[in-house]
Amino acid sequence: MKRISARAKYLVILMVAFIACAAIFASDYITGASSWVSYQTNQNIYHDGELTVAGEIYSSDGVRLLSSSANGMMYADDMNVRLATLHTIGDKNDSISNSILTTKRDKLIGYNVLNGLFDSKSKEHEMQLTINAQLSSLAYQSLGANHGAVAIMNYKTGEVLTMVSKPSFDPDNPPSDDASDEDGIYLNRVLNGLYVPGSIMKLVTTYAAIENISDIESQTFDCQGGITIGDQWIECNGVHGHQTFEQALANSCNIAFGLIANQLGNDTLANYVDKSGLTASTNIDGAKTSPSRFNLENASSADLAWAGIGQYTTLVNPMQFLEYVSAIANDGTLEATHYIKDTSFLSSITKMTESDTRLLDETSAKKLQELMRNNTMQNYGDYNFAGLNIAAKTGTAEVENDNPHAWFVGFSANEDTPYAFVFIVENASYTGAAMDAAINVLNQIPNIIK
Repeated sequence: MKRISARAKYLVILMVAFIACAAIFASDYITGASSWVSYQTNQNIYHDGELTVAGEIYSSDGVRLLSSSANGMMYADDMNVRLATLHTIGDKNDSISNSILTTKRDKLIGYNVLNGLFDSKSKEHEMQLTINAQLSSLAYQSLGANHGAVAIMNYKTGEVLTMVSKPSFDPDNPPSDDASDEDGIYLNRVLNGLYVPGSIMKLVTTYAAIENISDIESQTFDCQGGITIGDQWIECNGVHGHQTFEQALANSCNIAFGLIANQLGNDTLANYVDKSGLTASTNIDGAKTSPSRFNLENASSADLAWAGIGQYTTLVNPMQFLEYVSAIANDGTLEATHYIKDTSFLSSITKMTESDTRLLDETSAKKLQELMRNNTMQNYGDYNFAGLNIAAKTGTAEVENDNPHAWFVGFSANEDTPYAFVFIVENASYTGAAMDAAINVLNQIPNIIK
């Protein structure tokens, strides 16, 4: 009996070990099989390093952005569309991280853990995007000769209409393997760019002030072109004289916002940057944004002033700031951001259970809407935006040894054009460059998106 009992114990141990090994194998298979199948040495789906068996990708306006054949991958016919959508789609050599070709390759080749690779005649591996090809092409051209980024999204649905990064390159004529990347042609500036924000950061300082300084709307600020805070001279972009809080934002007054930042204090301002969603990486259809950087540890009163007006060591990501502006437009709620329009039944169930994110209290969001709308009416010119009821904020971000970057962020307050936007023109030759780019694009939206 003792011998039988010992054998039984050994058998149980072996069974437990077998089950554990099987579980580990199953886990590795489920999590890693798609990567194994997608590896470029798989001659069933690759030829000379290019996918030959992959699904087609279409824009929301029906343009085929990518397809494949025995000869390799084929991009959109229009070169401007290829340039404008490259960083979203990806290149043939996988040099662009966070592109669809790198994050959704298993879906494009039709792989699933149960059935393996797709039937090449199946249409289930086609992918529909929320990206509009015509709007993207226009956005790309609006940047002119400058580098920069443009992103536009529907703040009611979370759909991204445009995600443009410049410089780009024609995927049908890519750079040589030994070409340098000094200009960042492989970087998706919308998802992974980090920029000095300049005065768009005053929208976050304003948010904090609304909720923490009880008399902020009755306070007045005197601007004579500069002020000493701590041991530094804080210079303004003008002499604004006596002004209210609302006027200070419309004037983008550095004096007022340097003082407001010091009323808030380091901890409160840093907390509201976090609450705005800027410092946490966002996962958008498998692509992760680079988190913005904001650090006031050991910051002096002068440092705090500069941070409150969007300088100091602060860097922000365009997509994350677009999400913040979208939440303002949507009464404080950020809808789940996405650019892949999955029409499968499982996806529709998933989207029904997805929770949106509240970044601002509704009252605070509505106040910011009013203030941003006032900016346009007082300073930017409603006449520039063809009845779109634009609420916005400009920004001029100082860059060492070069021209400043120009920002223009905001949204249309109209029910039929619920779009938020971010434009950044790098090293702009004049401060209004981003707004001019936006004017060229936003006024065409009613004609393009129907």
